[in-house]
Amino acid sequence: MTRFFAPAVGLMAWAVQFTVIYGFSAVACARGYARLAAFGIGVVPLVILTTTAGALALTAWSLLVGLRRQQRISDSQATDRFLAKATILISGFSLIVIAWHGLPALIVPVCP
Repeated sequence: MTRFFAPAVGLMAWAVQFTVIYGFSAVACARGYARLAAFGIGVVPLVILTTTAGALALTAWSLLVGLRRQQRISDSQATDRFLAKATILISGFSLIVIAWHGLPALIVPVCP
């Protein structure tokens, strides 16, 4: 059953990361929480950093699962081979997208 959900893990991690970093940034700016700091880092960059790191780790795990699964599959298992390749492709794409959204959110000023 998990083999059918494996291709979607990267996309789900990206969706959660996207929602959290932009949703939290908007609320923090609107409520004036962007000035707060924890551990010497602003609370908004800290949330962005931890969310991005978690999404990257989960997606990298999904990519490794897909790579391992592809090595174990014989040529006669077409569905499993397709799901493994889809997991690899989608997870690789998701790693790029997660980094693409996380990095500018750390570089650009939090509140305009």
